[in-house]
Amino acid sequence: MLGSYVFIRATIMLSTREKILRTTFLLMLEKGYDKVLVSDIQNQLGISRGLLYKYFKGKSDLIFTACREFFYDRYFDPNIDYSILTLRQFLDFSEIAISKMTNIDGVEISILKYNTLYSSILQVSRKFADVADGEFGKARLVIHNAIERGEIKKVSENFVGATILAILGRTSYITEYPSNAYICKRIVEDVNRFYDLIKTNEKEK
Repeated sequence: MLGSYVFIRATIMLSTREKILRTTFLLMLEKGYDKVLVSDIQNQLGISRGLLYKYFKGKSDLIFTACREFFYDRYFDPNIDYSILTLRQFLDFSEIAISKMTNIDGVEISILKYNTLYSSILQVSRKFADVADGEFGKARLVIHNAIERGEIKKVSENFVGATILAILGRTSYITEYPSNAYICKRIVEDVNRFYDLIKTNEKEK
């Protein structure tokens, strides 16, 4: 009986924590990371400041945790062995992640706002930038191995990585603002076109 009580209590606490993270992230998407106040989060959820700080050390810890959750932890499997992953498989995983990123628990979000927030956080949070660098390191390993194994042509690893990041991290369109679905579709199409340009054909193997 006591075990059931502890389990139920832990579930409720986790649910509250997740709600705080989700609300914080959605507010940052809407207002910008530097415009979100702790009182905004409190008012949105109807919780006290004390309850919020029960889960997080402070505002910076909350923002970092929310960004890590919704930019990485929620969408990428930590058990993937990147040393054996092909670049094609890596891009396929990225495509699946994009489809999930545009819907956070039933709330549709703009992929451009999502990417813009990511870029902004990278510039102001050293802690988040360190996490991102670790993730970029996994991508660099995949690209390096793709060249070594002959999956793609012998081109600059930095060029391949920067181009893929520029496509996946697109933040704007110079033409009339298109729909979210269209932008996601174009991002996937463009990164696949780039892969087709650099992949090794049978004659080159």
